[in-house]
Amino acid sequence: MPELLDGGHPDLVVLTLPAGAAQPVIRDLAAAGVPVLTETPAAGTVEELAALQRLVDDGACVHVAEQYHLEPLVEAQLAVAASGLLGPVTDAHVAVAHDYHGLSVLRRALGITFEDAEITARRDVRRVLPSPSRSGDPEDLALVDTVHATAWLDLGGRLGTYEFDDVQYRSWVRSPALLVRGERGELRDDVVRYVGADGQPRRSVLERVAAGGAGSHEGMFLRGYTLDGQWLYRNAFRPARLPDDELSIARIVADMADHVLHGATPPYSVAEAAQDQYLQLEVRRAAASGERVRTSPQPWAHGRTCA
Repeated sequence: MPELLDGGHPDLVVLTLPAGAAQPVIRDLAAAGVPVLTETPAAGTVEELAALQRLVDDGACVHVAEQYHLEPLVEAQLAVAASGLLGPVTDAHVAVAHDYHGLSVLRRALGITFEDAEITARRDVRRVLPSPSRSGDPEDLALVDTVHATAWLDLGGRLGTYEFDDVQYRSWVRSPALLVRGERGELRDDVVRYVGADGQPRRSVLERVAAGGAGSHEGMFLRGYTLDGQWLYRNAFRPARLPDDELSIARIVADMADHVLHGATPPYSVAEAAQDQYLQLEVRRAAASGERVRTSPQPWAHGRTCA
């Protein structure tokens, strides 16, 4: 840390440390007035999350690198959920990412922030074919143990279902899924069904628009997603040849830089990230006890966001 700060005052620091190890480093950077984009989860315990929010309340510029809601398809899906096309959202089922990542997407699909919920959850050990690793295909196809987690978050007028399987990332046999229902329609993965202003049924499809493929000389890159010809997501990094998860990572880092250097909208607050982590801790508590758990208001719900 002294070597970093002795070399000048960096515009910002991207911190990729585990939650526990990150806390003293964040405090040192905050004391030096250096903006921080820290890895998820923001902290490991409720007490650490509250302490991190207090740093922000005292003027520290800290944001969290939560990127799953910025994956191209997920961002397009969440745009449909928030558009009003489906009417007020009543329930959502999210199976796209683990723990706080998945709960972050679920909160946004339901249009909630810090509302309390009653949580029921379970975690079941199952057997399944292995998934490829970051380095390549599995060496053999012997079945492996996996934990399948499911949680139900009852918010009164809205119900959220979180689901994830430990081997789901990169899996050949476990796919991501996202379902959002409202009073006038539903989104199921890439299909949107709703009733138009004329009272007639509509069926639209989220279209992935990509360069490359047969007859294309543009190169291989994603342009974005459209619905009925309207852009819901446009790739700001085209023509970079990046997969969807790397596009979302690039976006959260670029948004942090724009915020620090140009005053743009903050990327992802400590308060939001704290709520994601708090919910996943409560989900695990509900699964371990087998009992219904009721969340309670936390100090970050009324905390500030660094400007």
